[in-house]
Amino acid sequence: MDSGELRGAVLDALQGFWAPMLLDDLAMVLALEHGVDVDEETLSALAAADHADFAAGVERPVWLCPALEYRDGEANDEFLTRSDWPVTARVVREVLSESQELWLLKQFLSIDCRTPSPHLDRLNERIHDLSVHLPPERIAEKKADPDWDEETDDLELWWMLAEDLHGELRRHEKIAEAGAIGALEALPRSERYFGT
Repeated sequence: MDSGELRGAVLDALQGFWAPMLLDDLAMVLALEHGVDVDEETLSALAAADHADFAAGVERPVWLCPALEYRDGEANDEFLTRSDWPVTARVVREVLSESQELWLLKQFLSIDCRTPSPHLDRLNERIHDLSVHLPPERIAEKKADPDWDEETDDLELWWMLAEDLHGELRRHEKIAEAGAIGALEALPRSERYFGT
């Protein structure tokens, strides 16, 4: 696979998740959903090449970009995003917020891959790590509901709860971050894409 094809696969994978992705998570998703085996260093080099092309005046409809830090717009190269996303979808606070992790949990739970591989092991590990955001009392409450379908497995239940909780948390975050997001949106295009 040449660098152009790899770049296209990375942009497609990011678009499917619509969230800043850690390089190792992105490598896992590329392997499981796109059949592309790539390491973190290659992804980092691909993003650096996009930044260099942008600085050289190359025109593209979309760029691979780092996430932006919430307060100051500094580049966070541990995460990749797309330049055509709104700033709110590209921001991190050194790590993902709780709502972002719930969104990621929901997306990981939607991956349909059963072929044994180290990437599948990592996916299961990430799902269990992120499930820490699901309050046990909410899980018990769902299971105690008289309309609850006993055939529903735990992973499907986690998906539903992640969706509910993500929406609740995201509404509060939007209000809290409005001023900071406005300042990031006002940055010049190069800083808005690649950080201050």
